[in-house]
Amino acid sequence: MALLGSIGFSILAFLFVLGVMIFIHEFGHYAVAKLLGIRVEVFSLGFGRRLIGFKRNDTDYRISLLPLGGYVKMAGENYDDELSGDPGEFMSHPKMHRFAVAVAGPIMNIALALILVAATFMLGIPAAKHLHQAAVIGSIADGSPAQQAGLQIQDTIVAIDGRPTPTWREAELQISISPNQELLLSIERNGSVFDQSVMTSVTEGIEIGTIGAGPFIPYIVAEVGPESPAARAGLQANDAILQVSLGEKTSRGFNDSADMINSSEGLPLQFEVERGGQVFEMIIAPEEMDGRWRIGTTVQVMELEKYGFFESLSRSLERNYRLTMLTFEVVGRIFTGRTSLKAMSGPIEIARFSGMAAALGGTQLLNFMALVSLQLGIFNLMPIPILDGGVIALLGFEGLIRRDLSIRVKERIFQVGFVFLMLLMGIVIFNDLAKNLPILD
Repeated sequence: MALLGSIGFSILAFLFVLGVMIFIHEFGHYAVAKLLGIRVEVFSLGFGRRLIGFKRNDTDYRISLLPLGGYVKMAGENYDDELSGDPGEFMSHPKMHRFAVAVAGPIMNIALALILVAATFMLGIPAAKHLHQAAVIGSIADGSPAQQAGLQIQDTIVAIDGRPTPTWREAELQISISPNQELLLSIERNGSVFDQSVMTSVTEGIEIGTIGAGPFIPYIVAEVGPESPAARAGLQANDAILQVSLGEKTSRGFNDSADMINSSEGLPLQFEVERGGQVFEMIIAPEEMDGRWRIGTTVQVMELEKYGFFESLSRSLERNYRLTMLTFEVVGRIFTGRTSLKAMSGPIEIARFSGMAAALGGTQLLNFMALVSLQLGIFNLMPIPILDGGVIALLGFEGLIRRDLSIRVKERIFQVGFVFLMLLMGIVIFNDLAKNLPILD
């Protein structure tokens, strides 16, 4: 029952996310068409058989059976329509009008992404602190590519394939878009920089790259549990634990120190602590709590990113620009074979992530919707016949040759585009099934 409830919740979240995306996209086409005097015959959310709706003036507003898209049907738009030369027909309007109608949908999706990201920044969205810090390695998984390449705790990744990575955000992005790829990491260690090749692996369940190295998180005490070993030893909030020692073994940073504390099995550990600029040592013997050996401290690893209107808008522009460039890079990698087609996700994966985002709260759902809206806008601008980008490319080509292509040629172009789109949909749906049904993996 819990599984069915989770699936149902994900489906509802998916329908909400996709419904908003489709409505905004199609409203862009609809609004510009009406503004330019083009007669709109159908405004549909979904494809196929009409389920419910109403008609007002010339337009049938409807919800259709298949919720995986939508469309705006304009008079005289299809090549098999019998054209009368009526000024309300799509083909009766100049190319600039038809271009404006075609580009309006993707622009609305991109504008929605900008608005939603700005809104999340204004409301405040939790983000990992390490994303804004230098890419200093704080943990390395056993058997991981990072360990096999000889990377060490406290190494700093300063560049990947010659591209600077000033923070963990840039480093994680470059690694994540390169699953099963050999990367050349520029590593800073003890003041010197050297290059090291690392073959990435794939994160389980998601087609993204990883090297098995985590960020260095400073061990800054946020809270000390009452009656805990840390409290009895005199540790206080805001104390910085510089290192933890057991015999000749020494650890630095929260992740490495937490592993040493857990593996101590209660043996007394030596802590080097900084407080108010003064450094001193104390001995603390961990105790077993909830199945792990701990000293009773917590560390704040998240921070709330919250800004005013203008700063939020600026950061939204910067983030969406960065994601747009990243999208084009991933598409380029797919076409050149550097990234697998498995990196592409379809409706099943979007539904799964919609449910996960909704479960995390409203701001996370808005953030996810912004990502989907941006991707939808970019995808629709690609010069694939039958998509908005195909219409735009065809109009541009006709403008260059200073004449319209024949109806027969246009039909063939769009038939090829339809076949390509169906093949692409088949690939992404198969990828979704392979990720969620192990028998297909």
